[in-house]
Amino acid sequence: MSYRLDCNVMPGVGLQLIAQAEVTAAISNAKQLPDEHAVHELRKHCKKLRALLRLVQPKRPQLYQRENSHYRNLAQSLAQSRDLASIRGALLAIAPPNYFPTMHAFVAYMLQAEIDEKTLAQVDTLLIRARESIESWPLGKVRWTHLECGYHRGYSRARKAWHRVHKLDSAENLHQLRKRVKDHWYHSRLLGERFPLSATWRCESLKQLAQALGDWRDTYLLCRLAIAAGENLGKELIPILELGDWRKMRLRREIETMCSALFANRKLEEGRM
Repeated sequence: MSYRLDCNVMPGVGLQLIAQAEVTAAISNAKQLPDEHAVHELRKHCKKLRALLRLVQPKRPQLYQRENSHYRNLAQSLAQSRDLASIRGALLAIAPPNYFPTMHAFVAYMLQAEIDEKTLAQVDTLLIRARESIESWPLGKVRWTHLECGYHRGYSRARKAWHRVHKLDSAENLHQLRKRVKDHWYHSRLLGERFPLSATWRCESLKQLAQALGDWRDTYLLCRLAIAAGENLGKELIPILELGDWRKMRLRREIETMCSALFANRKLEEGRM
């Protein structure tokens, strides 16, 4: 099922159908663990489910608090494995595979057996609980106006996260901005059919911004891991840090440009589509 609400279906029903489709897909990916692609897809389904829940958070705060914790715990159980795979991708982005063999071997070693049987059992339990819970979500009285309110709230949170980056350009603030941008992107996808003029056109730009923020984060983690490895990397350490810093600077300029364009509209923050 497409991650997009159908205007011909009651919004509460539509949200449940999409949530069920996401959990079904997540269960399918869980069967493939610890494959790296499966980990990535499973975490992505969790992010989409959490964004969906944030859309109704103002109307159903208790539902959000209860269900969000399931998907947050599930994603966190796979975070270390995903971070290592992302670090390897960042390493390949700054230089060809043969440039830093010691660092590649170090990351590959850490990736081995990262997901253990305990983690697999936890993932399975959380997904079963999630699938059983969705049918009882109290969304019968949710209306499009409530979702519109959630959309404006998501935009406002992303815009404020961007302003915090301006005040303090830190890794943590950029990481929070990435999360808020992804929420706003997913909300725009969900409401694209209902509000095409204000939501649909933003999707591609938000996707590109989320990717740039993700690439920045992955490169930051690469540099941090290289520093932790220190002398073990020998002559590879300084070139990795220099290339990593150059890539972060380039991505940071791209992020600045995209955010300036996407978060200049105060009407969305004030609740006007």
